[in-house]
Amino acid sequence: MAGEALEELLGRPWRSDRHDADIPWVKTMLSTEERRLLYALAREYASAQGAIVDAGCFLGGSTVALLAGVRDRARRWDGPPVASYDLFRVDPATISKYFDDPISAGDSFRARFDANVAGFGVPHVVHEGDIAEIGWTGGQIEVLFLDVLKTWELNDAVVRDFFSSLVPGRSVVVHQDYGWGWQPWIPITVELMGDSLRLVDWMEYGSHVFFVQGDIPASALDGVSGLDLDAKLELMQRAVDRSEGWVRGMLEIGRASLLGERDGSGVGQRELARIAERYAEYPSVQLCLSYAGRDHESLRTLASNL
Repeated sequence: MAGEALEELLGRPWRSDRHDADIPWVKTMLSTEERRLLYALAREYASAQGAIVDAGCFLGGSTVALLAGVRDRARRWDGPPVASYDLFRVDPATISKYFDDPISAGDSFRARFDANVAGFGVPHVVHEGDIAEIGWTGGQIEVLFLDVLKTWELNDAVVRDFFSSLVPGRSVVVHQDYGWGWQPWIPITVELMGDSLRLVDWMEYGSHVFFVQGDIPASALDGVSGLDLDAKLELMQRAVDRSEGWVRGMLEIGRASLLGERDGSGVGQRELARIAERYAEYPSVQLCLSYAGRDHESLRTLASNL
Protein backbone atom coordinates (compact mmCIF):
# COMPACT_ATOMS: atom_id res chain seq x y z
CA MET A 1 0.00 0.00 0.00
CA ALA A 2 2.79 2.41 0.92
CA GLY A 3 4.56 1.54 -2.32
CA GLU A 4 1.47 2.38 -4.33
CA ALA A 5 1.08 5.71 -2.53
CA LEU A 6 4.71 6.64 -3.16
CA GLU A 7 4.49 5.61 -6.80
CA GLU A 8 1.43 7.82 -7.22
CA LEU A 9 3.26 10.79 -5.73
CA LEU A 10 6.38 10.21 -7.80
CA GLY A 11 4.15 10.47 -10.89
CA ARG A 12 3.74 14.14 -9.88
CA PRO A 13 0.27 14.67 -11.40
CA TRP A 14 0.41 18.34 -10.34
CA ARG A 15 2.97 19.12 -13.04
CA SER A 16 0.23 19.13 -15.66
CA ASP A 17 -1.74 22.30 -16.36
CA ARG A 18 -4.87 20.44 -17.40
CA HIS A 19 -6.83 21.52 -14.31
CA ASP A 20 -5.78 25.16 -14.12
CA ALA A 21 -9.24 26.35 -15.12
CA ASP A 22 -10.74 24.37 -12.24
CA ILE A 23 -8.80 26.30 -9.58
CA PRO A 24 -10.46 29.68 -8.91
CA TRP A 25 -8.01 32.55 -8.71
CA VAL A 26 -7.61 34.67 -5.61
CA LYS A 27 -4.76 36.92 -4.56
CA THR A 28 -2.14 34.63 -3.15
CA MET A 29 1.54 34.32 -2.32
CA LEU A 30 1.61 30.85 -3.88
CA SER A 31 2.79 30.07 -7.38
CA THR A 32 0.63 28.42 -10.02
CA GLU A 33 2.66 25.23 -9.56
CA GLU A 34 2.00 25.18 -5.82
CA ARG A 35 -1.73 25.63 -6.32
CA ARG A 36 -1.72 22.77 -8.85
CA LEU A 37 0.05 20.65 -6.26
CA LEU A 38 -2.56 21.26 -3.58
CA TYR A 39 -5.43 20.75 -6.00
CA ALA A 40 -3.99 17.43 -7.19
CA LEU A 41 -3.34 16.18 -3.67
CA ALA A 42 -6.94 16.92 -2.67
CA ARG A 43 -8.55 15.70 -5.88
CA GLU A 44 -6.47 12.66 -6.77
CA TYR A 45 -4.35 11.57 -3.82
CA ALA A 46 -6.21 12.07 -0.54
CA SER A 47 -8.28 9.02 0.39
CA ALA A 48 -10.58 10.70 2.97
CA GLN A 49 -9.21 8.40 5.68
CA GLY A 50 -7.47 11.40 7.24
CA ALA A 51 -7.78 15.16 7.29
CA ILE A 52 -6.44 17.80 4.93
CA VAL A 53 -4.80 20.59 6.95
CA ASP A 54 -4.28 24.05 5.47
CA ALA A 55 -1.97 25.79 7.94
CA GLY A 56 -1.22 29.39 6.98
CA CYS A 57 -3.97 30.14 4.47
CA PHE A 58 -3.76 33.98 4.27
CA LEU A 59 -6.42 35.17 1.77
CA GLY A 60 -7.24 31.62 0.68
CA GLY A 61 -4.89 30.74 -2.16
CA SER A 62 -4.05 27.38 -0.65
CA THR A 63 -7.58 26.91 0.67
CA VAL A 64 -9.26 27.48 -2.68
CA ALA A 65 -6.94 24.98 -4.37
CA LEU A 66 -7.66 22.34 -1.72
CA LEU A 67 -11.41 22.94 -1.63
CA ALA A 68 -11.63 22.85 -5.42
CA GLY A 69 -9.75 19.56 -5.43
CA VAL A 70 -12.11 18.04 -2.87
CA ARG A 71 -15.10 19.38 -4.80
CA ASP A 72 -13.91 17.83 -8.08
CA ARG A 73 -13.19 14.33 -6.79
CA ALA A 74 -14.68 11.39 -8.69
CA ARG A 75 -16.40 10.26 -5.47
CA ARG A 76 -17.97 12.53 -2.89
CA TRP A 77 -15.66 13.37 0.00
CA ASP A 78 -16.73 11.59 3.18
CA GLY A 79 -13.66 12.40 5.28
CA PRO A 80 -13.05 15.09 7.90
CA PRO A 81 -13.55 18.76 7.00
CA VAL A 82 -10.63 20.59 5.42
CA ALA A 83 -9.06 22.45 8.36
CA SER A 84 -7.65 25.97 7.79
CA TYR A 85 -5.53 27.98 10.23
CA ASP A 86 -4.49 31.63 10.24
CA LEU A 87 -4.30 34.67 12.50
CA PHE A 88 -6.22 36.65 9.83
CA ARG A 89 -4.48 39.88 10.84
CA VAL A 90 -2.95 42.28 8.33
CA ASP A 91 0.82 42.45 8.21
CA PRO A 92 1.96 45.91 7.00
CA ALA A 93 4.26 44.37 4.38
CA THR A 94 1.28 42.81 2.59
CA ILE A 95 -0.97 45.85 2.26
CA SER A 96 0.19 47.36 -1.04
CA LYS A 97 0.35 44.08 -2.93
CA TYR A 98 -2.59 42.09 -1.61
CA PHE A 99 -5.27 44.55 -0.47
CA ASP A 100 -7.20 46.92 -2.73
CA ASP A 101 -9.57 48.36 -0.14
CA PRO A 102 -8.36 50.65 2.65
CA ILE A 103 -6.96 48.53 5.44
CA SER A 104 -4.44 48.99 8.24
CA ALA A 105 -1.84 46.85 9.91
CA GLY A 106 -3.42 44.62 12.53
CA ASP A 107 -6.91 44.75 10.98
CA SER A 108 -8.76 41.51 10.41
CA PHE A 109 -9.01 40.22 6.83
CA ARG A 110 -11.20 37.27 7.81
CA ALA A 111 -14.19 38.60 5.82
CA ARG A 112 -12.08 38.69 2.65
CA PHE A 113 -10.95 35.14 3.25
CA ASP A 114 -14.50 33.94 3.87
CA ALA A 115 -15.68 35.52 0.61
CA ASN A 116 -12.83 33.89 -1.34
CA VAL A 117 -13.52 30.38 -0.05
CA ALA A 118 -17.33 30.42 -0.18
CA GLY A 119 -19.48 28.30 -2.44
CA PHE A 120 -17.49 25.06 -2.77
CA GLY A 121 -20.00 22.86 -0.96
CA VAL A 122 -17.16 21.07 0.81
CA PRO A 123 -16.85 20.40 4.57
CA HIS A 124 -14.50 23.09 5.88
CA VAL A 125 -13.62 24.35 9.34
CA VAL A 126 -11.64 27.56 9.93
CA HIS A 127 -9.47 28.08 13.02
CA GLU A 128 -8.73 31.75 13.66
CA GLY A 129 -5.89 32.52 16.02
CA ASP A 130 -2.52 31.19 17.12
CA ILE A 131 -2.08 27.65 15.82
CA ALA A 132 0.27 26.91 18.72
CA GLU A 133 -2.59 27.57 21.14
CA ILE A 134 -5.36 25.97 19.06
CA GLY A 135 -3.47 22.78 18.20
CA TRP A 136 -4.88 19.68 16.51
CA THR A 137 -7.82 17.44 17.37
CA GLY A 138 -5.76 14.26 17.28
CA GLY A 139 -7.37 12.61 14.23
CA GLN A 140 -5.26 11.26 11.39
CA ILE A 141 -3.80 13.79 8.93
CA GLU A 142 -3.32 12.75 5.33
CA VAL A 143 -2.22 16.04 3.72
CA LEU A 144 -0.43 18.67 5.83
CA PHE A 145 0.27 22.00 4.11
CA LEU A 146 2.53 24.21 6.21
CA ASP A 147 3.02 27.92 5.54
CA VAL A 148 2.89 28.96 9.17
CA LEU A 149 6.25 27.89 10.63
CA LYS A 150 7.65 31.40 11.04
CA THR A 151 9.58 30.95 14.31
CA TRP A 152 11.44 28.23 16.20
CA GLU A 153 8.60 28.14 18.72
CA LEU A 154 5.81 27.82 16.15
CA ASN A 155 7.74 25.12 14.34
CA ASP A 156 8.12 23.08 17.52
CA ALA A 157 4.47 23.53 18.51
CA VAL A 158 3.19 22.34 15.14
CA VAL A 159 5.58 19.40 15.05
CA ARG A 160 4.47 18.37 18.53
CA ASP A 161 0.73 18.73 17.92
CA PHE A 162 0.34 17.70 14.28
CA PHE A 163 3.13 15.35 13.20
CA SER A 164 2.15 12.56 15.57
CA SER A 165 -1.12 12.32 13.60
CA LEU A 166 0.61 11.68 10.27
CA VAL A 167 0.16 8.19 8.81
CA PRO A 168 3.33 6.35 7.76
CA GLY A 169 3.03 5.04 4.23
CA ARG A 170 0.28 7.50 3.35
CA SER A 171 0.64 11.09 4.59
CA VAL A 172 2.17 13.98 2.67
CA VAL A 173 3.79 17.08 4.17
CA VAL A 174 4.11 20.23 2.04
CA HIS A 175 6.69 22.62 3.50
CA GLN A 176 6.15 25.96 1.78
CA ASP A 177 9.10 27.62 3.53
CA TYR A 178 11.64 24.79 3.42
CA GLY A 179 13.79 26.74 0.96
CA TRP A 180 13.78 30.14 2.70
CA GLY A 181 17.12 30.99 4.25
CA TRP A 182 15.96 32.71 7.40
CA GLN A 183 13.94 29.72 8.62
CA PRO A 184 16.64 27.12 9.38
CA TRP A 185 14.41 25.29 11.86
CA ILE A 186 12.46 23.72 8.97
CA PRO A 187 15.33 21.87 7.22
CA ILE A 188 16.81 21.06 10.64
CA THR A 189 13.51 19.44 11.64
CA VAL A 190 13.34 17.50 8.38
CA GLU A 191 16.86 16.20 8.90
CA LEU A 192 16.05 15.18 12.47
CA MET A 193 13.16 13.11 11.13
CA GLY A 194 15.64 11.17 9.01
CA ASP A 195 14.40 8.47 6.65
CA SER A 196 10.81 8.81 7.86
CA LEU A 197 10.42 11.63 5.30
CA ARG A 198 11.21 11.26 1.61
CA LEU A 199 11.44 14.28 -0.69
CA VAL A 200 9.30 13.66 -3.77
CA ASP A 201 9.25 17.07 -5.46
CA TRP A 202 9.85 20.78 -5.08
CA MET A 203 8.39 23.83 -6.71
CA GLU A 204 10.63 26.49 -8.25
CA TYR A 205 11.39 28.91 -5.37
CA GLY A 206 8.60 27.34 -3.36
CA SER A 207 7.11 24.30 -1.67
CA HIS A 208 8.93 21.05 -0.96
CA VAL A 209 6.81 17.89 -0.92
CA PHE A 210 7.64 15.07 1.50
CA PHE A 211 6.14 11.57 1.72
CA VAL A 212 5.89 10.11 5.22
CA GLN A 213 7.36 6.70 4.50
CA GLY A 214 8.03 5.58 8.08
CA ASP A 215 7.40 6.28 11.73
CA ILE A 216 8.67 9.69 12.77
CA PRO A 217 11.22 9.31 15.60
CA ALA A 218 9.78 10.23 18.98
CA SER A 219 12.80 12.45 19.64
CA ALA A 220 11.93 14.56 16.57
CA LEU A 221 8.49 15.32 17.99
CA ASP A 222 10.13 17.22 20.83
CA GLY A 223 11.15 19.96 18.38
CA VAL A 224 14.50 21.53 17.57
CA SER A 225 14.67 24.87 19.36
CA GLY A 226 16.22 23.24 22.41
CA LEU A 227 19.14 21.70 20.50
CA ASP A 228 22.54 23.27 21.05
CA LEU A 229 24.09 25.24 18.20
CA ASP A 230 26.56 22.50 17.27
CA ALA A 231 23.72 20.02 16.82
CA LYS A 232 21.70 22.52 14.78
CA LEU A 233 24.70 23.20 12.55
CA GLU A 234 25.37 19.51 12.01
CA LEU A 235 21.78 18.91 10.91
CA MET A 236 21.82 22.05 8.76
CA GLN A 237 24.99 20.86 7.04
CA ARG A 238 23.29 17.58 6.18
CA ALA A 239 20.49 19.51 4.50
CA VAL A 240 22.98 21.65 2.58
CA ASP A 241 24.92 18.58 1.41
CA ARG A 242 21.84 16.95 -0.10
CA SER A 243 20.70 20.09 -1.96
CA GLU A 244 21.72 22.03 -5.07
CA GLY A 245 21.03 25.25 -6.97
CA TRP A 246 18.91 27.96 -5.38
CA VAL A 247 17.84 25.67 -2.54
CA ARG A 248 21.44 25.06 -1.52
CA GLY A 249 22.06 28.81 -1.49
CA MET A 250 19.06 29.36 0.75
CA LEU A 251 20.09 26.62 3.14
CA GLU A 252 23.61 28.03 3.29
CA ILE A 253 22.09 31.33 4.43
CA GLY A 254 20.39 29.47 7.26
CA ARG A 255 23.69 27.84 8.17
CA ALA A 256 25.43 31.23 8.10
CA SER A 257 22.91 32.67 10.55
CA LEU A 258 23.65 29.82 12.95
CA LEU A 259 27.40 30.25 12.50
CA GLY A 260 27.04 33.94 13.31
CA GLU A 261 25.10 33.09 16.45
CA ARG A 262 27.74 30.59 17.58
CA ASP A 263 30.98 32.20 16.41
CA GLY A 264 30.15 35.90 16.22
CA SER A 265 28.57 38.26 13.71
CA GLY A 266 31.83 38.73 11.79
CA VAL A 267 31.93 35.03 10.92
CA GLY A 268 28.31 35.11 9.85
CA GLN A 269 28.76 38.21 7.69
CA ARG A 270 31.81 36.75 5.92
CA GLU A 271 29.85 33.61 5.17
CA LEU A 272 26.95 35.63 3.79
CA ALA A 273 29.37 37.56 1.54
CA ARG A 274 30.68 34.25 0.19
CA ILE A 275 27.14 33.06 -0.49
CA ALA A 276 26.31 36.30 -2.31
CA GLU A 277 29.20 35.76 -4.69
CA ARG A 278 28.66 32.06 -5.21
CA TYR A 279 24.93 32.35 -5.87
CA ALA A 280 24.89 35.60 -7.83
CA GLU A 281 22.75 34.02 -10.56
CA TYR A 282 19.83 33.26 -8.26
CA PRO A 283 17.53 36.28 -7.62
CA SER A 284 15.70 34.61 -4.75
CA VAL A 285 18.97 33.97 -2.90
CA GLN A 286 20.04 37.59 -3.46
CA LEU A 287 16.67 38.83 -2.17
CA CYS A 288 17.03 36.70 0.93
CA LEU A 289 20.55 37.99 1.49
CA SER A 290 19.36 41.58 1.24
CA TYR A 291 17.57 41.11 4.56
CA ALA A 292 20.69 40.03 6.45
CA GLY A 293 21.08 41.96 9.66
CA ARG A 294 17.48 43.08 9.90
CA ASP A 295 15.57 42.48 13.07
CA HIS A 296 13.57 39.31 13.70
CA GLU A 297 10.24 40.98 12.93
CA SER A 298 11.46 42.09 9.49
CA LEU A 299 12.63 38.59 8.69
CA ARG A 300 9.38 37.06 9.90
CA THR A 301 7.41 39.50 7.73
CA LEU A 302 9.44 38.74 4.62
CA ALA A 303 9.19 35.00 5.22
CA SER A 304 5.41 35.26 5.45
CA ASN A 305 5.34 36.92 2.03
CA LEU A 306 7.37 34.35 0.15
